[in-house]
Amino acid sequence: MPSASVGTLVRQRLAEQRDALRDAEAAARAGDESGVHDLRVAMRRLRALLATYRPAFDPSVTEPVRTELEQASRELGQSRDAAVAVETVEALLQEAQLDGLDAEAVAGLRARLRLDASGTTDDVAETLGSTRWAAVVILVDELVSHPPLTDEAQRGARSTARERVRHEGRRFAERVDAARAAGPHELAQRLHEVRGAVKRLRYAAETAEPVAGKQVRAIRKQAKAVQARIGRHHDAVMTRATLRHLALDEAVGEGAAFLLGHLDADEQRALATLEEQSWNEVDALQRLLREL
Repeated sequence: MPSASVGTLVRQRLAEQRDALRDAEAAARAGDESGVHDLRVAMRRLRALLATYRPAFDPSVTEPVRTELEQASRELGQSRDAAVAVETVEALLQEAQLDGLDAEAVAGLRARLRLDASGTTDDVAETLGSTRWAAVVILVDELVSHPPLTDEAQRGARSTARERVRHEGRRFAERVDAARAAGPHELAQRLHEVRGAVKRLRYAAETAEPVAGKQVRAIRKQAKAVQARIGRHHDAVMTRATLRHLALDEAVGEGAAFLLGHLDADEQRALATLEEQSWNEVDALQRLLREL
């Protein structure tokens, strides 16, 4: 696609992600555990495309779609964060030394976790069963059928795609600078913002890769590595929040609360390692961006 226009590039990407959205929705409705994750990824890619290539689209049409996709993704994201935290705590309990603890208290903890996990399934069904979600699906189909392209969409795909990757690289760098300057109490949130920016960068590179060459492919791969590492950091933050919430519940019992406190301390130490690893991955990505 070396001589294609930007319009051709974004049309193809829109159609791909619309199809991915449909497949993921069907999987989520069928109870597939990966369905919600894949659905949120398809929504993020669509939102990122409309944002990164904003000059090629009529924003009066695309911005409302982005807003609706963001709202739906946020609702499903709350379910995802809760489910991951529940699964992680259950895994930590399985690995912990439980000898000497009240078996009834530990069983109660596990029952509480299963109850929390079942609640997240209800949230997903409610979101996908809403009229608002049905409207989102129609809006996305309309974007694919009649993309609201501007004159900018006639520009060459290669040069424009590389420029859009550089644009997202600058946005990523701004979030990184803010995170490096953050105090300990706001670092987790700032790193989460870095992760959001690196997703946009990764998806911009994915869109550009068919026309932009090896440098962009390397950026895409490293952006994925940054996203994964900071994602594990975020999951550990959410897991600690769940542990602390459970430990403060009087119903769990003293013995179980003691165990939860130890697990929380273990997760705190893991966070320090994940933070260092995250910065190493970020540095590697910034070196690649400087060469683009």
